[in-house]
Amino acid sequence: MFKKSIVLTLLAVILINLFPVKAGGSIADLRYKQQKIEQEIKEMRRQAEVLRGEKSSIESEIRILDNELRALTLETEKQELQKQELSMQIAESEQRIIELTEEIDRNNEILEERLRVMYMNGTAGYVEVILNAENLIDALTRMDMIQLIVKSDVDLLKSIGEQKDQVEELKIAQETKRHELTAIINELNNKQNEVLAASRSKENYMLSLQNNIEEILRQEAAMEEQSKQIERDIIAAQRAVEYAGGDLLWPVPGQYRITSHFGGRVHPITGAWSNHGGTDIAAPYGTPIVSSNDGVVIYAGYHYSYGNYIIVDHGGGISTLYAHCSKLLKSNGDPVLKGDTIALIGSTGESTGNHLHFEVRLNGVRQQPMDYLK
Repeated sequence: MFKKSIVLTLLAVILINLFPVKAGGSIADLRYKQQKIEQEIKEMRRQAEVLRGEKSSIESEIRILDNELRALTLETEKQELQKQELSMQIAESEQRIIELTEEIDRNNEILEERLRVMYMNGTAGYVEVILNAENLIDALTRMDMIQLIVKSDVDLLKSIGEQKDQVEELKIAQETKRHELTAIINELNNKQNEVLAASRSKENYMLSLQNNIEEILRQEAAMEEQSKQIERDIIAAQRAVEYAGGDLLWPVPGQYRITSHFGGRVHPITGAWSNHGGTDIAAPYGTPIVSSNDGVVIYAGYHYSYGNYIIVDHGGGISTLYAHCSKLLKSNGDPVLKGDTIALIGSTGESTGNHLHFEVRLNGVRQQPMDYLK
C-alpha cells in the first residue's frame, strides 16, 4: 500500500503541470458517486419489477377469488330459491293436513251419530229397513246397501287417515330438507364472507404494492435528477481543468482496421437504425489499449451495453471512453500518461466480436473521434 502511494505521488508530480490531480480526483469522486447512484437506480428498477410481478400475481389471485365469490353467490341464490319453494310446499302440506283433519272430524261425527242411533235403537232401524222391502230381492239389496254404507264409512275414514299420515310424513321430510338447505345456505354465506375477506385483504396488499412501486419511481426520478446534476458538475469540473494539449494518440497501436464508423448505422445486434457514438477498431483478444493523452481515470466499471469500460478525463472538457474491454488495468482516480496501457481488447457487453469501441466527448457530448486523432 505504501509503495503504491509513492508511485501515485511520483506520477502526480510528473502530471502536475499538465493535469491538476486535485481537479481530476474531484471528477473521479463525482463519477464514483454517479456510478453508485446508477447502481441504486438499477436496484430500484429491479425491485419495482419484482413488485410489479407480485402485483400481477395478486391481481390474478383476486380475479380467481372474484370468480369464486360470483359462483358462491349464484349457488346461494339457487339454494335460497329452493328453500323458498320448499317453504311454499310445506305451507301447502300444512293446509292439506288441516283440510284432511277437518274431513276426518266431519266423517267421524257422521259415523259416531250413526253408531249412536244404532246403539239406541239396536238393530231395529236396519231390520225395519229390511222388513219394509217389497220382496226378498229388495230385502237382500237393502241388506247389501247397509253393509256397503258401513263399509264405505270405515274405508273412507281409513283412507283419509292414511292420506293424513302420508302428508304428515311429507311435511316432516320437507322440514328436514329445509333445515338442510338452511345449513347449506349458512355454509355458503360463511364461504362468501371468507372469500370476500381474502379478496379485500389482497386488494389492500395490492394497493400497498402499488404505493411502494410509486414511491420507488419517485425515488428513482430523484436519483436520476441527482445523477444529471453530478454529470453537470463533472462537465463544469472538466471545463475548469486545462486541456493536456496535443492531438489524441491512436488507442490501439498497430491495429488500424475500423469496423464501424461514428454516425448513423444499422445496429449489428438489434438490426434497427441507430446513431453510433464512437469508432470501432478491430483487434485480437488481449491486445493492449492505451490512453490517448495524459489525464485521470474518472470511471472504470461495467455497463450492460459497453461491457467493461474506462473513461479518462484530459481536461478542457475533453474525455475519452474505451469500451468492450476484456480487462481494465486502471481504477477510478488513477492518473495516466499518454500511451499508458489502461485496458485490454475484448468483447464484453453488447458486442459481436473482439474490438475497441472508442469515444471522444467534449463537455459530455460525443464527437467524431477521427477529428481528434493524429
